[in-house]
Amino acid sequence: MSSTSNQAYIFLSTVYAGLIIGFLYDCCRMIRKMVRVNVIVTGILDLLFWSVIGVLSFLVLFYVNDGNVRFYTLLGFIIGWILYLLALSPLIMKGLNWIYDTLARLIQWLGKIIQWPFRQLWKALAKPYRWLKRETDRIKKYFINVFQKFRGKTEG
Repeated sequence: MSSTSNQAYIFLSTVYAGLIIGFLYDCCRMIRKMVRVNVIVTGILDLLFWSVIGVLSFLVLFYVNDGNVRFYTLLGFIIGWILYLLALSPLIMKGLNWIYDTLARLIQWLGKIIQWPFRQLWKALAKPYRWLKRETDRIKKYFINVFQKFRGKTEG
């Protein structure tokens, strides 16, 4: 049996791991917000999330408690996750939302900068293109009329 101070260390380590698990959960929530998810993507994200927290839990229990699973270690994971969800998650989600919105605006701004020369080129070429198309359509109609008149004279 381990000492009380060692048990406290183990318990606090599992609480900390529970906080990390909560943060990873928020990261998955943000990915779902950023990407339109369907059933397949949701399944992949869930599988990835549970795999990562499974490995994390195993590593914490293995390195901190020599792989022993005790009730207080499971309680530490749960308390850490609940503390995170109640205390830190709203703040972290606001921060992640701000980062997402800022990056989205930055990418949109960069997209406008990249598109600007192409738009200017399109504007410069659009009028001559429309004029050329209109003239070729007019010439095409003229020749169609001439050939129809010619065909009408030869058939009649």
